[in-house]
Amino acid sequence: MRITFFRTSLLALSVVLLFTLSAQADRVDDLIKERLRERNIPGAAVAVVKNGKVEKIKAYGVASVEFNVLATTETVFEIGSVSKQMTAAGIMLLVEEGKVDLDERISKYLPNTPSAWADVTVRHLLTHTSGIKSYSSLSGFNLSRRVSMEGFIEQLAPYPLEFIPGEKNIYSNSGYNLLAYIIQTQSGKPFMEFMQERIFKPLGMTKTADRDPQFIIPLRATGYEWQRGSLSGRDGNLTDLMGAGSIVSTISDMTKWEAALRGDKFLKPSSKKEMWTQFTFNDGKLSPYGLGWRISDVRGHKLIGHTGQTAGFGAAIFRYVDDDVSVIALTNLGEIGMGGMLASGIAKIFISSLSIKKMKAIKIDDNEIDKQIVTSINNFIAGTPSEELLTPQLFRTQSSPRIISANSRLKDFGAVKNSRLVGTETIEKTTIYRYLSETPKRSLLWRVEVNENRKISAMVLEEEE
Repeated sequence: MRITFFRTSLLALSVVLLFTLSAQADRVDDLIKERLRERNIPGAAVAVVKNGKVEKIKAYGVASVEFNVLATTETVFEIGSVSKQMTAAGIMLLVEEGKVDLDERISKYLPNTPSAWADVTVRHLLTHTSGIKSYSSLSGFNLSRRVSMEGFIEQLAPYPLEFIPGEKNIYSNSGYNLLAYIIQTQSGKPFMEFMQERIFKPLGMTKTADRDPQFIIPLRATGYEWQRGSLSGRDGNLTDLMGAGSIVSTISDMTKWEAALRGDKFLKPSSKKEMWTQFTFNDGKLSPYGLGWRISDVRGHKLIGHTGQTAGFGAAIFRYVDDDVSVIALTNLGEIGMGGMLASGIAKIFISSLSIKKMKAIKIDDNEIDKQIVTSINNFIAGTPSEELLTPQLFRTQSSPRIISANSRLKDFGAVKNSRLVGTETIEKTTIYRYLSETPKRSLLWRVEVNENRKISAMVLEEEE
């Protein structure tokens, strides 16, 4: 009788769990369809991995608007800077073989580096703490030019370091291209050939490859932008992103990547520990970045993840390690933040305590600043920024027709019922406030920066639900 009772209870529990997961999956469908409609995203593919099991993997919308080709789990998307964690993994494979030392100067591995880079190490490149200027903001690095390693270093060398290596973290695509060149010099193989042989093929990631348009990639999605109220094709004048963001993949392949990160067959535990440890700055403070991964705490949940952005595409992989939930999202719209928006929204379905609605109000001692921020949020939603409350640069940005048009959708949520302070921090001379605004249809979490002159210098909508 006890055995029968136990089996019956176990069956009942299994049914409850199955029903719960099914209900969560349906909520994912509803969320993605709504976001694709609201944000004019042509297509997306998402996956949820919980306790090592793929609980959800599905594609939505279209891979090609022109040909009305539906997106599938085998549709190939550009993953942008999500590529960086793969480049970092390539470096760690060479570290395991004794061919690369993380704390060795890069001049040992690369030819003709300028004297200004003398103190830059491999670890500095991996953690965006090298001070080397990001080439993606410079001219002359177009993919069509096929710049060689020697040419890349020569073109970048004249620019002075932006800070002393190890002093701070400023995102630099240059570091990851240089890491790709280190992989080449130390493995004796072209970067992508090494990645295919050592990572993608062994892991069964058969659709993961180089995004270069010269290659014919079956089932490749078309990338789009949303401009002036309609979809348009992406800019064809692409930057050569190499180790910084040149990889394409499918949602199916990305679940294989996530699975490899869980096991010990691909990388040693010591290598993954290095990758997922925050860099320590020269002054002893911690950076938010490890080796190819961002590391943060989101409302009490440890998050190891990264987003990716290229012309026409957005991606994200978020690993909530303590909850053992990973979410991956791929899209073919280039508007910034779409991959992260989808991934964070899905995560809240499986981890309810991530919801911004659960954030508690805290007291603000400066009533004038509180009024200034609340007014500015309302003005931003209305498309009527106040020059008096903002820095000149932010006022120009918020007044631009492009920004006003892009944010006009916020009006559809209805008037803000209330805005409350839910977090604050100070970085150097800038105070950062987080405000939660409630509207009839949506909750909005804002990141607002106030400078030493008591002017709002930045305002970003971080999350909405």
